[in-house]
Amino acid sequence: MPPPVRMPSISFVVARSSPSHIIGIDNKLPWHLRTDLQRFRKITLGHVVLMGRSTFDSIGRPLPGRTNVILSRRPANDHETNIWNTSDTSLIWCRGHEDAMYLADIISLADDKKEFFVIGGEQMYQLFSELGNRVHLTEVFAPLPREAGDAHFDREFDLRKWKVLAKEDVPAGPNDEYPSRYTIYDRRTKTVRYIELERYFTEGRNRERWVSDQYDRIRNSVARGNVPKREYQFHMFEEQDSAAT
Repeated sequence: MPPPVRMPSISFVVARSSPSHIIGIDNKLPWHLRTDLQRFRKITLGHVVLMGRSTFDSIGRPLPGRTNVILSRRPANDHETNIWNTSDTSLIWCRGHEDAMYLADIISLADDKKEFFVIGGEQMYQLFSELGNRVHLTEVFAPLPREAGDAHFDREFDLRKWKVLAKEDVPAGPNDEYPSRYTIYDRRTKTVRYIELERYFTEGRNRERWVSDQYDRIRNSVARGNVPKREYQFHMFEEQDSAAT
């Protein structure tokens, strides 16, 4: 029996205040950390980034060099804001999280990427909380009272379930308002999504043809202001990290 085809893994990128866990005030980041912004760009460049409408509005434009998938109950519907026809930057709107994953999966597979990134805001982190396998977390040591924030990220990382891949204390540089700590958490028992190989394509050229056809459907549909219908349902299983103890 052909093996299942693994879909891209979902990772989070989060910056929150410590200890109040604020990620936004009035739909904006309550600090400027150039060091963290440069790291964020390095991590996500060339990948799909998935975000909510408020996060997109706070950024104000598609992030260059990335496919920006925006989840919104009120998506934009004019041609110019639905797709940016450049070689490395695109903007796609969708109404449901499964449609968003479908778009992110196919585009990632077409670009030979093994993960895509959820980058905010609070509701998006909650929506994908059980599917995220890695978290790039920046703890910003900003003295902000919790009630000052209107968006929070409250996840605590139980080291029996998560392992630390990297940790770095970052002093405030000349373009950073506060010092911070950057940590990569990796889930020990990962949530893996897959589709059955025999149902859709086989190895080699047939697989590449299927991915290419799905990718073309997405681009053609988005160019007309539509979101293509998903062709499959996800199957899910848990995979234990061999290094977990």
